[in-house]
Amino acid sequence: MSSTIMVGSGVNGLLLGALLSHEGDKVTVFEKNKAVGGRAILKEKDGYVIDNGLHVTRFGPLSAVAKVMDRMNRHVEYKKVGESFLIDHDGKTVLFPTRLGGMFKTGLFSFREKIKIVGLISKIKRGKFNHLMHLSLGDWMAQHNVTGGIRRYFELVSASLMVCPFVEKTSAGEMFRTLHKILNCNHSVEYPQQGWLPIFNGCIDEIKTNGDIKLNSKVDRVIVKDKKAIGVMVNGESFYADRVIINLPVQELFSVLSEEMFEADYVSLCKNLIPTSGVFIDIAIKKRISDIDGMIYTYAPKALGMITSNIAEGLTPENGQLLTMWYPTSLEDVIDPGMREKKLEELWGAIRRFFPDIDENIHWKREKALKIVDGAQINIHQTEDLRPAAKVPGIEQLFLVGDSIAAPGAGGDVGNESVLVTFEAITGKTL
Repeated sequence: MSSTIMVGSGVNGLLLGALLSHEGDKVTVFEKNKAVGGRAILKEKDGYVIDNGLHVTRFGPLSAVAKVMDRMNRHVEYKKVGESFLIDHDGKTVLFPTRLGGMFKTGLFSFREKIKIVGLISKIKRGKFNHLMHLSLGDWMAQHNVTGGIRRYFELVSASLMVCPFVEKTSAGEMFRTLHKILNCNHSVEYPQQGWLPIFNGCIDEIKTNGDIKLNSKVDRVIVKDKKAIGVMVNGESFYADRVIINLPVQELFSVLSEEMFEADYVSLCKNLIPTSGVFIDIAIKKRISDIDGMIYTYAPKALGMITSNIAEGLTPENGQLLTMWYPTSLEDVIDPGMREKKLEELWGAIRRFFPDIDENIHWKREKALKIVDGAQINIHQTEDLRPAAKVPGIEQLFLVGDSIAAPGAGGDVGNESVLVTFEAITGKTL
């Protein structure tokens, strides 16, 4: 039996650890916090089970998460979101099209724009723009004279799908590659039918079949001997394994490894990778305030959210609801106290425009500002081909997994897909 040490228990580390355990490995996970989950940690309070922010699953039953859970014989059902809505720049609420048919129904586009965007979507479906990896979405829109409602639509797709509201930075090719997959597989934003708890519990159970999860156990450093990872040091005690996998943002890689082991370019690549950032508001609602079972968008600010309890089962007490809204912004805005508060105020404004009576129905709420939402912003300088690989260079049996490495997709999809990429790098197997 091979042995694996996982440093960190973010959702992607749990998925990979569980998958390796199912394949026969003895997996030991070391987590510095008192609970697993990392940024995706679940909170249970007063009968509500809420994500730490919004965690949809792109592609549902065709997603990387589904492939891993199915491989472990722990099948998860997914539910497609319903119709989505946008409060546009003029304050009017319109249908936000998430399917091709919605392009004709929405008030977001003029008649001429509807004809134009259907033509553009047809080209995206055929993969015509997939190669434009290092062209920004802003430059692409300028080349194709994209204005008005179509521009606002793509700006919001950039903010939500790519978790990058800056069209001058967003990689057009990466965005269109993801849209190409969505259009051709007929699966887009979906949510686990019973929430994320069964996925977390399934992974934990699988790991503990052969191994263990050690909480409150911060890894001080990875032990490297003769250019091979052989274990980790935790609170002065050594633990050994056949391989080590690091489930940390690559910006934090050198908190457990010495920079002197690597080429300067690799150190710079990891340390300077720009993450996605933003502010979240999660709200436990006393009574039912809306039947919307799709995404919720506002243009000013470019924020989005979902009433997850309208999609997933068993997340709230009877008649309660859960609402998560989030506002992607820059790392600089999150770090600056004044800007951080301003962004939270803008997000509250977006929530109250959708739900004017929200304040009187709040049971409890949680506000968060996160420097790192996803480890890598998918911009023109950080496309898949320019991010660190799953295999750490120069050190045998040392691997990375998570949303900052070279894996396909956008936003949280990168992290989920990294599980498959790293699994193949370790085992040579594909799912």
